[in-house]
Amino acid sequence: MRVLIVGAGISGLFIAYELVKKGVKQVTVVDESYPGSGATLRNLGCFRSSFTSPEHVVLMKESISEWLRLRDELGIKLEQRGYLWVARRPETVEVFRRLVGFHHDYGIPTRIMDVDEVRELEPGINYRIIAGAMFDPTAGRMPILENFIKLYLRVKSLGVRVLPHTRVLKLEGRGDRVTKAVTSRGDIEADVFVVAAGGGSRRILKTVGVDVPIVDIPRHPLVTEPYLEALRSALVIDWDTPGSPHITQNEHGSLILARDLEDTPEASIYSQRVDAFSHIAKPLIELLPFLAKVNIVRYWMGYYDMTPDHHPIYGPLPPYENLYIAAGFSGHGMMMGPVTGKLITSWILDGKPYIDVANNLTVERFKTGRLVKELAVIG
Repeated sequence: MRVLIVGAGISGLFIAYELVKKGVKQVTVVDESYPGSGATLRNLGCFRSSFTSPEHVVLMKESISEWLRLRDELGIKLEQRGYLWVARRPETVEVFRRLVGFHHDYGIPTRIMDVDEVRELEPGINYRIIAGAMFDPTAGRMPILENFIKLYLRVKSLGVRVLPHTRVLKLEGRGDRVTKAVTSRGDIEADVFVVAAGGGSRRILKTVGVDVPIVDIPRHPLVTEPYLEALRSALVIDWDTPGSPHITQNEHGSLILARDLEDTPEASIYSQRVDAFSHIAKPLIELLPFLAKVNIVRYWMGYYDMTPDHHPIYGPLPPYENLYIAAGFSGHGMMMGPVTGKLITSWILDGKPYIDVANNLTVERFKTGRLVKELAVIG
């Protein structure tokens, strides 16, 4: 079996990894730039299973288990220091309380914290403006580049052919099968095609008459100078402020600040927003006053490849029998990487996903109107 995967980000490489582990010998991954150049190496590196939909909770619980297992298999590094969802209003604490009950139904040990408990966990928080919080102790963060390189080198060592700077111009099909990809470096024929190219998936799939509702939405994280022992949690989220400002601290001590801002879809990766600095930093300085003393030293732009219901699109793409998708992760592609690899591999080799709930996330839901609701998109 010859498999061509379009997109050498975390999803594409984990799909390749699982396929070769299952005995598929001829796997090729192409990318229009370099591996990881899209959303993968532009994210915050955080992970959690404390979502608000059964689909996300079940799949991310599995994905975290896989990430933990991969510490031995690939030498992956990660820390489970928890997510702290901060509420400024008492009514939000009650919403969190209901979410905790929902999480417990799925074995996710989130819990409510009162103001004193929040102060003990995060002494730098302005406790006078908060009403409480929800804490997920199984959530955490990882060094993105280091883990991605380890996966990439293992995939290469297993015989996967990775072709950077190979742009897919179009796919060509005959009847109910895709037959080849026309690329900037020549045609590539295969028996199975997987499109895992983030927001670029839509352009590629339109060339064979398949439309998927994925749009790249820009994100603008700010990075500070190292500031030792600033945060104990992996991610602190100001839930009640519009755009949910959030902050994490990387392995080098730098703080990374972000917030959802209204922005132009599909904006250039080189576009800049000077106003992002104040919009992102101001509410976080109010929540964590020590930030006023910390210098911002750089800024980058990344993307959320968004779908209308903020869930990924997985699985086969009718009317083609040999065309699959893994895209539209809406900010959660890195954390879902391991489960994505196993899901698409099981769809290809067994004809169905190894976790049933993934059937709710095929492209068919947009035709039937059975979208899946997710309220906690941040991080």
